[in-house]
Amino acid sequence: MTEGIHNSIVLMGCKHCGKSTQGKLLAQKLGVDFIDTDDEIGRIRGVDFRTLYKTKGVSEFVQAEEEACSSIIKKYTDRQVVIATGGGICDNPPALHALRECGTFVFLKLDIKYSIKRIMDKIEENPLGGFTNAPAYVMDENPTSLKQIEDILLKKYTDRYQQYQSIADVVVDIKNAPIEENLKALLGALSIK
Repeated sequence: MTEGIHNSIVLMGCKHCGKSTQGKLLAQKLGVDFIDTDDEIGRIRGVDFRTLYKTKGVSEFVQAEEEACSSIIKKYTDRQVVIATGGGICDNPPALHALRECGTFVFLKLDIKYSIKRIMDKIEENPLGGFTNAPAYVMDENPTSLKQIEDILLKKYTDRYQQYQSIADVVVDIKNAPIEENLKALLGALSIK
């Protein structure tokens, strides 16, 4: 691949699909920098992206995500990079617009049921009826049971999968398999040897 941000790769997909893991491996293979938009949000705002979302809300998070994407474009304009996005960037058209000049949008498509299982395995119900380790966007809907959380995740992920399918240049089926096997699938989909 030639140099420049226009020849970069933007990895997208829902939580736990492997964007950061595969992104770091892909960047290493290509000999380029790896950037995570969530880390860039933290650098710009001085607080990690989860805390920003919880304390400042959706609109502030969306603005920070757009700023992070624009910052990445400016900072790396003269070189190729691999970028991992946040799981909900499909709901942020200005951020997507900023990243569109990077080059290839890649949707890492992990089976929805497996994605949800990975999230549900970490969620715990406390004695007072609250939940720990549930994504903030799920808790925004005030679920009262683990089943409701699962239903919210299923609807959200079904919608997001459709969004990612429509904006992606490349779709890679990610399996519940060793990291190396998924990297081979990613490299093959991008025609990288």
